[in-house]
Amino acid sequence: MSSNQLTQRFLQPWQMAVSATVCAYIALCVATGTLKLHHWFLLIAVPAAALAQERGRKFFRDFWPLFAFWLVYDRLRLIQPFLLDRVAVRWPYEVERWAFGWIAGGDTPAHAGREWLGAHLHTFAGSSMSFFLQFIYFSHLFVLPMMLYYFWHRGHSRPNDRLQFINHIRSFTALHFTGMFVYVVLPVAPPWWVSLHHFARPTTELIAQTKMTEAMDGAMVQGVIQSAAVWFAAVPSLHGAYPMLMLLLALKIRNRFVTAALILYTAAMFASTVLLNQHYIIDLVAGAILAIVCYLAFGRKTFETAR
Repeated sequence: MSSNQLTQRFLQPWQMAVSATVCAYIALCVATGTLKLHHWFLLIAVPAAALAQERGRKFFRDFWPLFAFWLVYDRLRLIQPFLLDRVAVRWPYEVERWAFGWIAGGDTPAHAGREWLGAHLHTFAGSSMSFFLQFIYFSHLFVLPMMLYYFWHRGHSRPNDRLQFINHIRSFTALHFTGMFVYVVLPVAPPWWVSLHHFARPTTELIAQTKMTEAMDGAMVQGVIQSAAVWFAAVPSLHGAYPMLMLLLALKIRNRFVTAALILYTAAMFASTVLLNQHYIIDLVAGAILAIVCYLAFGRKTFETAR
């Protein structure tokens, strides 16, 4: 194989860009003292890009908005210390109790749900429920990528599925970056913070003293939230936005089974997020409203243009 062939095969600009981005990101994590175990898995992208051919180039090209969101969201951990003095703690609790306190006898549903779940964890039903709720809570981490890949893969031979993929990626990109903008402008404490610290505004000292085991149930949830990039990004809730946007986009498929499944998934996601003390209902409603806005602005427009 000639040197030109090697250059064309392994040193294409997009391959170098992927490798340089990953290495630079790992270096940034090391320099800022925020390197976590999961960051090392990003290195898989380097050999993947080096060995990929034309299909790989298309994959990285089409999915870069999703990759960009993950990287930018992860870097919010550097911004969080500058947001602490603006975190809203009391008013979200008061609004939640005013709007939905009737569900929980005057308390917020998230706090009442956490008390109920905690009281039943020693039983088989309670522990099974906890596992199921955690599974649903984290399911968006693989449901969305799988759905996007499904339409992307089929889109190579089916124009309608290609349009579905474009529709999804645009809508979710708008959702992601609008959500992150709101997180920075209006940081809001989740209900588990109130469970631990009442209405105290977060400080670096309080954050260092926080024990997740006293605020929420489920080892998986506790571990992930402990190492999360930002703790005060409750509004809008992406756990409320994801299933709603998936449902709206799926209506274009006109498949009753898919629609029914996503309605059940949305209900299960809302319930699990509240019962695990991760979000107020108002957080989920805010996420659902943002999903509707993104759909109307991007999702529906794509198909109308296609027709």
